[in-house]
Amino acid sequence: MNAKKHEPIEITSHLYQLGTPAFPAFLSMGKDGMLIEGGTGPTFSIMVNQIESLGIDPSIIKYIVLTHTHADHIGAVPHFQRAWPHIKLLASTVGAKILAKTELFKQFQLTDLGIAQLMKAKSEIDALPEPVENYAFHVDSVVKEGDRIDLGEGIVWKVYETPGHSPCHITLFEEKEGTLALGDTTGFYVPEKDVFWPNYFESLDKYCSSIRKLATLPAKRAILSHNAVIKENVRKHLEKAMKATEEYHHELMTRLESGEVSEEIAMEKARFVDSLTDIQPFKIMYDLCKLMIKNSSVNGKEDHFHF
Repeated sequence: MNAKKHEPIEITSHLYQLGTPAFPAFLSMGKDGMLIEGGTGPTFSIMVNQIESLGIDPSIIKYIVLTHTHADHIGAVPHFQRAWPHIKLLASTVGAKILAKTELFKQFQLTDLGIAQLMKAKSEIDALPEPVENYAFHVDSVVKEGDRIDLGEGIVWKVYETPGHSPCHITLFEEKEGTLALGDTTGFYVPEKDVFWPNYFESLDKYCSSIRKLATLPAKRAILSHNAVIKENVRKHLEKAMKATEEYHHELMTRLESGEVSEEIAMEKARFVDSLTDIQPFKIMYDLCKLMIKNSSVNGKEDHFHF
C-alpha cells in the first residue's frame, strides 16, 4: 500500500507547515530559511519532498531551531545534518546539554522507531527509515531569552525561555507577521475535540508561568508542534490551556486527597490520552501521567492559574 501523500501547507507568504499533522515542522523563509522543530526520523523524507515541491533550494535553509529536545521533536535532525551538512542546529542552553548526553541516544532512537512503526501501520510511510550511522547531534549555537534570529526580509524570530513542559523549552515570536511558535508550551491540543491534555512534565509552576508570559505578546496566530495552527485569538487559546491545566490539577489533587492510588489515577488518565491520540506507546503516556501527578503534589498552588 502506498503511503499517504502529505502536501506542504502555506500559513503565510513566509511560513509553511511541513511533516504530518501529528508531527509537524515549520519552514520560515526570509532571505534565508529556518526549520522550526527537528521532526522525526520517519517524517524526514516527507519534509525533504515537501521542500522540493515548494521549489525552495535547500542551500538557503540555514538553521533548524528546536523548541525542546523530546525525542518526537528531534528525530530528523541527524538525517538533516547528514544530508545537508551546511545546516546549523540551534537549541537552548539546557537543550544543548541534553543533546550532548550520548547515554540518551538509545532512548531517542527507540522512541523514533516506535513512531515510525505507528506511522507505517497507518500507511503514512511505506517503509521504516534507514538508521543513521554515527547517530549524534551537533548543536552549533545556543539561543537564550531575548536572542533574535534574523532571516532577512523583515523576518526576525525572538527567543523566549518557556520551561515547564521540559526544562529546555523555548518559544519563538515573529513580530512582522505575528506568529508565535508555541512548541508544546500549552500541552497537547486536539482541535477537532477542542480538548487539552496539559503537559507539565517538568514543573506545574513553571508551566503556568510560561503560559502567562506568552499571553503578553501580540500574537496573531500560533503554530503548535502537534495537530494544530491557531489562526486567530491566540490569547483565548492560552487562557483555555491555563483553564484546562487548572481543572486537570484540581481533579488530581481531589482524587489523591480522597484516598485514590496514584497508579490507578495515572492509568485512567493514560486511557484518556490514548483515546485522543496514538502518536506514542501507551506505556509512555502512563509514565507521563504519573509524572504529572507527582508534579501536582509537589508544586500545585492556587495562584498558578491566573493571568
